[in-house]
Amino acid sequence: MPHRRRLTIATKLLVWSGTLIIVFFATTAFLFKQVRNDAEVSSRIVAVNHDLDSAIQRMLERLYAVQDNIRRYKVLGNEEVVSFIVEDLDRFGEILKATLKKHPSYRYDWQDLTKEYELTIDPEDSPRETLAPDTTIKDWTDILEQSLLENQADMELSLTHLHEAGETASNWGLYGLILCLAMGVGGSLALAYSLNRSLKEIRSGIRELGTGSTPRDVRVLSGDELGELAQAFNRMAGRLRREEQMRADFIAMLSHEIRTPLTSIRESVDLIGSGAFGEVNEKQERFLSIAEKESVRLSDLLTRLMTVSRMESKSLDLNLEEVECVRLVDSALERIAPAAQAKGITLNAEPIEGTPTCQCDSGHIRQVLLNLVGNAIKFSPEGSTVSVAAKVDGDRMIFSVTDNGPGISEDEQGRIFQKYYRDPSVRESVDGAGLGLAIARRIVQGHGGEIQVASSPGQGATFSFSIPAKDEQ
Repeated sequence: MPHRRRLTIATKLLVWSGTLIIVFFATTAFLFKQVRNDAEVSSRIVAVNHDLDSAIQRMLERLYAVQDNIRRYKVLGNEEVVSFIVEDLDRFGEILKATLKKHPSYRYDWQDLTKEYELTIDPEDSPRETLAPDTTIKDWTDILEQSLLENQADMELSLTHLHEAGETASNWGLYGLILCLAMGVGGSLALAYSLNRSLKEIRSGIRELGTGSTPRDVRVLSGDELGELAQAFNRMAGRLRREEQMRADFIAMLSHEIRTPLTSIRESVDLIGSGAFGEVNEKQERFLSIAEKESVRLSDLLTRLMTVSRMESKSLDLNLEEVECVRLVDSALERIAPAAQAKGITLNAEPIEGTPTCQCDSGHIRQVLLNLVGNAIKFSPEGSTVSVAAKVDGDRMIFSVTDNGPGISEDEQGRIFQKYYRDPSVRESVDGAGLGLAIARRIVQGHGGEIQVASSPGQGATFSFSIPAKDEQ
């Protein structure tokens, strides 16, 4: 099977940042090119069109002056005016020569201006001829005026193109900025969503594993390092499930194999204690009583192990019915009363307002109460009190068991509901297998409820759980 190439987180970041850089530099390069083009157009307008416009206007001013002086000479006959005419024509020639040197493309259009010319001025012309413009000068002015109009039209066209290019550059710059922002924000959100989605799955699996429940596989939502981490977690979860199943099967087999000889031992002890094999003296009776108690304790332990194994191997079957909460509490206290009396502990059932009912499996919920009250008796000092309360909170029924035991530290509170876990401070002094609270939590969760503890070291503990007060269906 060919190796599947994966897109790592670093590659995703590199692609995203690289795309942003490409778009940014492409936009910048386009704007830079457009600015250079606009600068070249502006330079051409200043160097060619504006300079040519200024030169043509100055030449026209000289020709208009020559035309006026010719009329003045014809009217007044003043010889001094002739010198002005000559001076204006000389200046016109200088400007024309300099302009053609800068703009040689006009040599063809202005070839009539560069030819030799001769002006004849007769002061005795008729009044009509006196006021008429000189033909040569008029031809020159017509040529220059036409060139001026064409140059101004070309300059206006260049300015129009310059304006359009500026607007185009502005639009492209705005589009590039919007695209960069969209890619930056959108890419960040998409990348964050992708990473957070994978992390959320892994975090959820780790959180469930930390609660002691059966680990489940998490979804593999990506092909990067987080996807590999999810796959590794799934492999670990699968291995833990197999090991847990093997342990459950072993416990079930061991419990079954031990229960038969244990039953024989208990029956034998009962027969000996009843005097079936002869009279039993006081010392023998005492040891037989110890053997019977230990047999009962061992039988209870096997029952708990079997219960845990059965709950893990299949879903919890519940026979839901409407049960009075008072009856649940009273029946549980009645069954646990001998254990409390043996230790001199008072069981206190706090009054319950009205006759509230809850929708539950009475046998399982009674088992939860027995486990919680049994633990309270086990950890409470002699002569203390264990209180059991029940109250309605909206559509939930809340049961609580309070004792005066050594309390539970905050660090241990998150672990005590795990199977086989026992507080290190009481492992040597108090018997138990660490299964009662695990069974209680499994039953409560099967009812759609929650179980929790509130405690501080040296202040006792209050265990409470909630179940539906009525059928939620």
